[in-house]
Amino acid sequence: MADGSGDRVTGRGVGRRGFLVGAGGVALAAAVPWTLAAPTRAAAAAVITRWGVCGHAPFIDSTSYPSSSAADQLRLAGTLGATDYRVDWKIPAQSDESSIDWSWYDTVVSTSIDAGIELMAVLTRDSDVQQPESWWQERTSLLVSRYAGRIPYYQVLNECDGSAISGPDVDGSLASQYPDTKYQPVLERMRTVQAGVRAADSHARTVVNITWKHTGFLERLRSDGFGHDVMGLDWYWTNADMLSVLDTMNGFEQDEILVTELDIDNGTQSATETAQADYISSAVAALRSSAPSKVHGVYVYELLDQPDRDTDSQRHYGLVDVAADGTWGARKQAFGTYSGIIHAS
Repeated sequence: MADGSGDRVTGRGVGRRGFLVGAGGVALAAAVPWTLAAPTRAAAAAVITRWGVCGHAPFIDSTSYPSSSAADQLRLAGTLGATDYRVDWKIPAQSDESSIDWSWYDTVVSTSIDAGIELMAVLTRDSDVQQPESWWQERTSLLVSRYAGRIPYYQVLNECDGSAISGPDVDGSLASQYPDTKYQPVLERMRTVQAGVRAADSHARTVVNITWKHTGFLERLRSDGFGHDVMGLDWYWTNADMLSVLDTMNGFEQDEILVTELDIDNGTQSATETAQADYISSAVAALRSSAPSKVHGVYVYELLDQPDRDTDSQRHYGLVDVAADGTWGARKQAFGTYSGIIHAS
């Protein structure tokens, strides 16, 4: 995306949120034989141990998420009770390592450790920098090696299914809906990033996320032997459809599923604060009662409202109101609801 804001192609039109489309210490999942089974409701329900919230880096939003308040953002996530923080992690494009400003990265890592919060770094590439894939692999390794052993999850770009799908007239559930002309360039970028992570930190787990019903993208990755460790699902719709998609994902070889984004569609743009809070509460209840046991975590999207986004729907997903100048306002009802869920778990 020219503005790097993350188009979502779902078959119901295109939505826009903040993470870039394109593009941690635990052991990598062991390789296991796989076949894609027909979706069946899991006998064991999910036990959620990762209670996450999403944030952003200043290159995405310098109003709500400026570098100067990075530590405060992590501490606010800690006040919420979050055990995990999912945030954009830009792969540096500078050719000289000494010219890179590491201050924001260092602050996020050190503050998260101090707060007892683990990170999921959503790796992103600057689309304006044209370099060979081998160059991007080296740059990824440079970034990851600096924080080796301190970031348990690296997401391999973001919602790549949306870039590889044939168009908005399909639901994304079939591998045939990802034509080679779109899919192969995406696969090449993803391979570069994943290889860079694994070369630099053998203990970090790699995550591939999809949105809506786009499990056909996972089928294509499986057939190409991509071999990521964790599946992520970004979800903004009904509980019944969410559980159905998770059942399909349960048939893949990965041993862990994370709901990497969760909120009511369009946030509080048109929905009431009560509706947003109720949506999060009911979705978590559905996961606990009926989702596959591979589901280990939930990441609510997102910590702070973003008043400088280019559409109303992007501005109102936060758990905390933010004024036009970036000043934090009141905590929304969903902040208290989600915090209560976490602290009661």
